[in-house]
Amino acid sequence: MRNLPVPLLPRLVRWLGVLSAAAVIFYFSVLDTVAAPGGGGGPLWDKQLHFLAYAGLTAATAYATATWERPGRRRAAAVLLGVLLYGLGIELVQGTLTDRYFSPADLLANVIGVALGSLWFAAERYLAYRRLPAQSRNSSAR
Repeated sequence: MRNLPVPLLPRLVRWLGVLSAAAVIFYFSVLDTVAAPGGGGGPLWDKQLHFLAYAGLTAATAYATATWERPGRRRAAAVLLGVLLYGLGIELVQGTLTDRYFSPADLLANVIGVALGSLWFAAERYLAYRRLPAQSRNSSAR
């Protein structure tokens, strides 16, 4: 079975993706109060946003670390721990704000999102990262 080719963007671009995802989470979690679309979105709308945001952040970080030379499990553990700590940090910061609060339910939604995003590591066995042509001549793209 052939592995699915996946373009490996330059390291800077991959990490800008992680930084962008983290910045969006920070903005909407700490700096801005956002109402659910349509005036409600249902009782679980907020949890769905947490779930999707942390799944995306985890997958982006997994992709960004694709060239790390750590063994697979150590790399996965570092990524998952880092994203989980980021989510915990956001919740702790929210607990200090007047318009926000620490929520164990939000933290659980973050953990579930990280678990979903961690499926990227399982999918990697079916992927073949391919450097872009300009990168293959430049070893600093790692």
